[in-house]
Amino acid sequence: MSPGATPWPSSARCALGDVDANEDTACRGRSSSGTLYLGIVLLFSVPTIQDHAVCVRHWDWSETSQTVSLMTREHGLIRCIAKGSKREKSAFSGGLEIATMGHMVAIIKPNADLALLTAWDLAEPMYLMRQSLERYHACMFVIDLIPRLINDHDPHPHIYDALIQSLQAIASPERCATPRAIYAQLAWYQWQMLDQTGARPELMADVYTGDKLDEDAPVYGFSPELGGLTLDPKHIADDRMIGALSDTWRVRRSTVDLLRRLRLGAKSDEFREISEDQLVRLGGLLASYIRFVIGAEVPSGGWVYPQI
Repeated sequence: MSPGATPWPSSARCALGDVDANEDTACRGRSSSGTLYLGIVLLFSVPTIQDHAVCVRHWDWSETSQTVSLMTREHGLIRCIAKGSKREKSAFSGGLEIATMGHMVAIIKPNADLALLTAWDLAEPMYLMRQSLERYHACMFVIDLIPRLINDHDPHPHIYDALIQSLQAIASPERCATPRAIYAQLAWYQWQMLDQTGARPELMADVYTGDKLDEDAPVYGFSPELGGLTLDPKHIADDRMIGALSDTWRVRRSTVDLLRRLRLGAKSDEFREISEDQLVRLGGLLASYIRFVIGAEVPSGGWVYPQI
């Protein structure tokens, strides 16, 4: 190397075919036409990630490949192409299915919409959720909320943990032996999603006036536009307030009490003594609010909460 010259980085490579190279010059070679050329090719490493993940979407890309959306614990929602994933002898445990859990390895390509999934080690096939239509619908609703409330590459470890916990609980005949237990888990999960994405509703103060709410009121109003509780719209005399709260939903005090318990950190197991009707009203209110927040229907929500 000539004095004072800067050595090529170790990642530099000649990729010109019939070439000669030394450490202080560019690659030199001769094309098929005999023309002498000079070129430099630098191969830079691309980021590779490894993480635990849940498959929340998948589409067939070709006869042997898939595109998938994976909710990972440390890297958020990652959209990938899994080339050859449906081949029997592949690095993808025979392909990816909705709600399955595993360990993923992917290459994040700069300026590319899809990462390249290079490995998928299946850890939990979630067979039990497919043994009951009720459980299947509940798990689909849990999964459907992820791509609608989470942005790509936005890590949410708490939401990932809530997703895993909810899918495993709902699929388990021991942990969720009754519809009531399933509705309790769904209500808890929806609250976690709203809380962790910054959309948690206000439950202690009137969202219209800012005043403290009457804790003994038999009925409250819930304004999805203002994001929380207010007065029962049937007992509002102020015309301006009536106009502002025209789309307010009436909510029973028993439902508000359950919301406040969630706000204080209640677990789903603590709700299993609550009647199924109350849990359906609670979950339906949260599902309706989520629908307003995202501005779109969640198709599987109608399977779980037909009243919304």
